Amino acid sequence: MLWACVAWTLLVGGSLYWNYRHEHESTLALARNEAVANINKDLTFRRWATGHGGVYVPLTEDTPSNPYLVASEKDIETTGGRKLTLMNPAYMVRQMQRLYSETFGIKGHITSLLPLNPSNKADPWETSVLQAFEAGERANVFATADIGGVPYVRAMMPMITEPGCLKCHAHQGYQVGDVRGGISVSVPLAPYLAREHGVLQALRISHLAIWAVGVLAFYWLYRRALVRLTEREQVELRIRELNESLDRRVRQRTAELEKANSELESFSYSVSHDLRAPLRALNGYARIIQEDEAARLSQEGKEMLARIWVNAERMGALIDDILQFSRVGRTEMSFAPTDMAALAAGVIEELRAEYPAAAVQLDQMPAVQGDEAMLRQVWINLIGNALKFSSRREQPAVQVGSEVVDGATVYFVRDNGAGFDMANASHLFGVFQRLHAANDYPGTGAGLAIVKRIVERHGGRIWAESAPDKGATFRFTLAAESAADGAN
Repeated sequence: MLWACVAWTLLVGGSLYWNYRHEHESTLALARNEAVANINKDLTFRRWATGHGGVYVPLTEDTPSNPYLVASEKDIETTGGRKLTLMNPAYMVRQMQRLYSETFGIKGHITSLLPLNPSNKADPWETSVLQAFEAGERANVFATADIGGVPYVRAMMPMITEPGCLKCHAHQGYQVGDVRGGISVSVPLAPYLAREHGVLQALRISHLAIWAVGVLAFYWLYRRALVRLTEREQVELRIRELNESLDRRVRQRTAELEKANSELESFSYSVSHDLRAPLRALNGYARIIQEDEAARLSQEGKEMLARIWVNAERMGALIDDILQFSRVGRTEMSFAPTDMAALAAGVIEELRAEYPAAAVQLDQMPAVQGDEAMLRQVWINLIGNALKFSSRREQPAVQVGSEVVDGATVYFVRDNGAGFDMANASHLFGVFQRLHAANDYPGTGAGLAIVKRIVERHGGRIWAESAPDKGATFRFTLAAESAADGAN
């Protein structure tokens, strides 16, 4: 609002200043026009008198015989005995100018650089103008000056010698077209300044009113904006309060969820750990029966004992996977630069003896910032699954590598194995979820759930692409910042 008011004040002030200047120039123009009109009047009187060779008037105190006039029959006497004197054009115009000045206050003056009558001598301003006329200047000259402390607009026009002028001035050597002198007029500015004062007063009042209306409008807009700003701040305050309340509730629910997960993981760990003791006893008694009582068992009993043994081992594997899945969520992560290619190579080397026929291709992969033990578990499960589900091919093949997609590093494990229907892909990463029969491919179904949890704890995600009998590709990413840190 402050800057708007300053700009508005400058704009209104500039308009007032321009109008002041324009009005003052108009005042001077009006005065100049009146001066020119008076000069034209004087020139017209002079031309009329020149055309008639002058005018004879009675000799009086106001119109004595002109001692500076050289002319025949200058003074005459009528048959009636009246004495007359010749009043030449200049003499007549001067008298008219004097009367006009006394009546209307407008001063006129016919003068030259070499006046015959010393009383008609030019003043300093007129002298400078006459010198310009003598130098060839023919345009009207204007000026503003004080005369006796009163402001006037002064104008001067060159007086050109005409044929009628030679009657009185031929003896001075003038010819038609020469500058004989000049006619000056001084118009008092007081009436025009009074008019200007009234106009300027009206301008001041109108501009002040316009300025006040503008400032009031700016103030109204400012108040309105202030109200809106206050309302917006109140809304923002309510939003902040709601966000803080939501954050508190989210933190509370997160803490509750973390506590519940922790308790669930602790429960799973405790249950799994406690199940191992009776399972060990079951395995021990089954082994004793097989070793000490096998001769007395029927064939059916031996088969039932074998089923007990197999299921006990499967139960042990399930318990181990439950413990590992629980441990992944409970273990504190230790981030460090990790060579993904070296981890995958170590896993491939460990599994090579179990799957000697598989052709495994390992590509170069960037390093990451992550938990090395957990990431190794990811490669064990993914590469192990790829080898397991491609093991029935005549030429089993597995490819391990990475690619850049939309600026992010994506790691993958691709095989040419049994594959699966993508309609069942949502069950892949659930705990103990299997898409193939246990008799066809061994395992508990917990491996991919463990992989998913490790990847998510690294800020990434995992997904799969496959088709039945056409192999499968598992892809996963890690957090962008982890990959960047590792690359550095």
